[in-house]
Amino acid sequence: VAAGLLLVFLLKRKLSNAVVAQPREQNEEERKKEAEEKNEDEEEAKKHARRKYLMLLGILVASVAYQAGLEPPGGAWQNNDNGHEAGNPVMHDNRRPRYLAFFYSNSISFVASIVVIIMLLPQWLPKKKEGEWEKWSLRVMNWMIRLDLFALLVAYAAGSNRGLKTSLYVVALIFAVLGYFAIHTVLSTIKVASNEVQSSI
Repeated sequence: VAAGLLLVFLLKRKLSNAVVAQPREQNEEERKKEAEEKNEDEEEAKKHARRKYLMLLGILVASVAYQAGLEPPGGAWQNNDNGHEAGNPVMHDNRRPRYLAFFYSNSISFVASIVVIIMLLPQWLPKKKEGEWEKWSLRVMNWMIRLDLFALLVAYAAGSNRGLKTSLYVVALIFAVLGYFAIHTVLSTIKVASNEVQSSI
């Protein structure tokens, strides 16, 4: 009888320990799942913010480039006098190299903006290997925005300088912006490389 009571007592104790151990294991698994979901949500929020800013920049530059294409610097000829056709840009006839620099850089800026806007459409990414494609597309869009802004800067320089003093100011501004761009690119590359090294450890 004593052996039977001891056996029943030990079985009850073992069962109660097993019941208590299961919720602890489940709680740890639930915590891990919650932590993973939280990390995924934070990563998704960062991606969404980056896409939002890229879309904003793309639309802004596309609008500016479109307007500059419709009304080029210096205006357009108003009538068909002296061998000029009405509606043609004045700068095209008076300062052709500057006009061509403006035209091509403005066109590059406009097209790069449109490419970024199209790439930001959610249906663009294939469903298979979405993470790889998304990382690749964000990298491409970042470089397109950089090209976009650089071309817009060149278009501004070509279309805005009139005299020597203004040209010097514009060139100084371009070098300042390009210097900032170079420093920013180097620092962001170093940061990304250090984050990849830390995540691999």
